[in-house]
Amino acid sequence: MVSFIKNKILNYPIKKIYSTVADVEKYPDFLPWCNEITIKEKTKKYIITEVKVGFKNINETYFCKVLLYPQKRIALEYISGPFEYLEIDWKFKKISKKRTNVSFFCNFKFRSIFLRLSTGFFLESAIEKMVDAFEKKIK
Repeated sequence: MVSFIKNKILNYPIKKIYSTVADVEKYPDFLPWCNEITIKEKTKKYIITEVKVGFKNINETYFCKVLLYPQKRIALEYISGPFEYLEIDWKFKKISKKRTNVSFFCNFKFRSIFLRLSTGFFLESAIEKMVDAFEKKIK
């Protein structure tokens, strides 16, 4: 099991931060190890996606429902794939016109012992890099 929490105050308007995180189709452009995202269904309240991720010889695909709460929260509801469970939750709180408190939570466990063992040594730093990639994309 891997759990990761990060809270940060960013000097950007909440709308800009929220729209960057909500634009899941663009993730392969800037997120490490995110190779492809296919939108299966999209409404104003959610997006169902097929996500292909990879690192070295490990390539996996998973499906999830991204729940959209405009300028407040983005939560991931895991559907299927290589995880026993997967939770991702972004929360956004406006501090001022140009400052936003961002809270990121990630919790998951691979089904496969092979995946747990082969990725365990770098997962926390990988998640940190992914969160940092969002911040760089916002700038």
